[in-house]
Amino acid sequence: MSDAMQPPMPPAPRPPYPPYPQRPPQNGLGIAGMVLGIVSLVTCWIGLVPAILAIVFGRIGMVRADRGEASNKGMATAGFIMGIVGVGVWVLFIVLVIVLAIVGDDSPHRGYYRY
Repeated sequence: MSDAMQPPMPPAPRPPYPPYPQRPPQNGLGIAGMVLGIVSLVTCWIGLVPAILAIVFGRIGMVRADRGEASNKGMATAGFIMGIVGVGVWVLFIVLVIVLAIVGDDSPHRGYYRY
């Protein structure tokens, strides 16, 4: 056989496609939950809002970490737990204020001032 009778060479194989880019982990809600949990514990007299937000953000961060979308499950869990403790501390603070307001000052000289 001569060179003119040979079939043409097949084309070279294509290089493989590049891999899909990986999404960076979405750690924002776990971090926000932890920060708000710390705020709710340190400043329990501000109100219930930071504690509730810590619970919500911490739980969402935990779910994202379970699905593999985030890499900070520990921070999200810490924020969730600190938010629950913050709600408890806030409730105890309110109960203490109410008890002190009810017990109050029962002295017989209430409203009487000596100069």
